[in-house]
Amino acid sequence: MKLPRLHQRLLPFLILLMIVCGATRSTAQDTSATVVKDSTTLKGRHGFHFLPAEHSPKVAGIASAIIPGLGQAYNKKYWKIPIVYAGFATTGYFIYYNYTIYSNFKKAYESRVDLDTNTILESFNVWYITNTQPVYLAGFETSGLQTVQNTYRGYLDLSVIVAAGVYALNIIDAVVDAHLFYFDVGDDLSLNVKPFLVPGNQAMKSQGVTLTLHF
Repeated sequence: MKLPRLHQRLLPFLILLMIVCGATRSTAQDTSATVVKDSTTLKGRHGFHFLPAEHSPKVAGIASAIIPGLGQAYNKKYWKIPIVYAGFATTGYFIYYNYTIYSNFKKAYESRVDLDTNTILESFNVWYITNTQPVYLAGFETSGLQTVQNTYRGYLDLSVIVAAGVYALNIIDAVVDAHLFYFDVGDDLSLNVKPFLVPGNQAMKSQGVTLTLHF
């Protein structure tokens, strides 16, 4: 196969360069290693990085704020991700449940007060995870409808507050774990408990316990 003209001109130079590199390889290993190391360090300092080189609590917090559980993944605490979403699923269900009861009892109460027989709500369905059950409103008096409406409005507000708390805890947990990412919890940690006796005469002797933490 015919090489391009530019390659033909460069081929002798490349062959000469390979010979020189091969001849000096044994005497330049240390220098070469140093240059490669410095080049790698320089690239690491000035190259483009999508994430900071060191583990960042700020990145963990922002990640969990954008997508709950992403900060836990960034901290490599993958086992916490199902817990985060289980919390959101639980609070989400209670928001749905309380809103369904509240909104339908409110609608039924307003229909009773307006005396509009065309919009009277007699029943509605509630989803209970495993099945759906109807709730009948015929047995409730008007005051009873208002009481249930106000009660479940309070439950709904509480469910929203708890969901916001789960969201905030998801961020706080990610930030705290990121701060402790480099904390040593290996086998080198140990606590020694030893009794001690301060020497002296019989009247001045004292006893106690020393606690020594090794890490």
